[in-house]
Amino acid sequence: MAHRIRDVRGSVLRAAQRLRAAVTRDPQMKRLETRIVAAQAEVAALDAQRAELLQQRRRLQRVLGERAGRASQPLGRVEKTNGVPSFVHGVRLMQRIHRLAEDPTAGHDGAGAVFASRGRTEEFVRWHGVPLATGPDPGPDDRVVIAHAFHGTVGLVEVGARGAARHVDGDGTDLGHIRPGLPHDEGIALPQHLAQLATWAATLSDHVSRPYVQVVWRQDGDRLVLERLDVDPERVPVLNEQQDVRLGHLFDVGHARMLKQPYLAGALDNRIPGGTFDPVDNADPERPE
Repeated sequence: MAHRIRDVRGSVLRAAQRLRAAVTRDPQMKRLETRIVAAQAEVAALDAQRAELLQQRRRLQRVLGERAGRASQPLGRVEKTNGVPSFVHGVRLMQRIHRLAEDPTAGHDGAGAVFASRGRTEEFVRWHGVPLATGPDPGPDDRVVIAHAFHGTVGLVEVGARGAARHVDGDGTDLGHIRPGLPHDEGIALPQHLAQLATWAATLSDHVSRPYVQVVWRQDGDRLVLERLDVDPERVPVLNEQQDVRLGHLFDVGHARMLKQPYLAGALDNRIPGGTFDPVDNADPERPE
């Protein structure tokens, strides 16, 4: 029996050696093996980076905890980033904060409840001198225009129709295909009132107590009508890296501008010592002065 086991084991080993030799001779398999090794090295490097970030976050928890008179700050109150602005991360962070409120839909500031009501939304819009519809502006029946506004600044306007979209900045400059997950169609006609829509969105967002809001219009016959103001959007477009950083910067600046009034009133005196912001800096890093 022992001899039989050795024979079988030897046969298996020889077969494995022949298989490895065949694989080694196959250029395609060899390239695949090389890619696997590179991927394994990349995963190992990311694991090491994650471990280092975890240590940094724990140190930060201890530092913030000491300032608050406790051994460590709870994880839920600490966000560790690499310091690079990010549109998606900024919006999701703000959403997590407001969803810790007693009424998560309303948020800490109650804005979610205000704009969930059509009547209160229309009252808010009219109060700030913005009409609920444009003048004649023909377009596809399914056309939707979404202005992404950052407390007084429109960074992106998304014009969608027929399952595709076209993206421009607040000045109407075409940005090309910046959203990989959605088909791009440069043939979609921009609204005739695009500049006016961007101005209205900037005005409305400047009076909302959130750093980011989506102002949405939809096609209704030969004009665009206001659909909603969304202060807690489930749908946040994932853009390419360059645009995510650009809008992330606008989000951070919009957040700073939002905090200017409570800061001047002394309501932020409990902020971390040395924490500063510039509520005036609204420059777009992609646009020359």
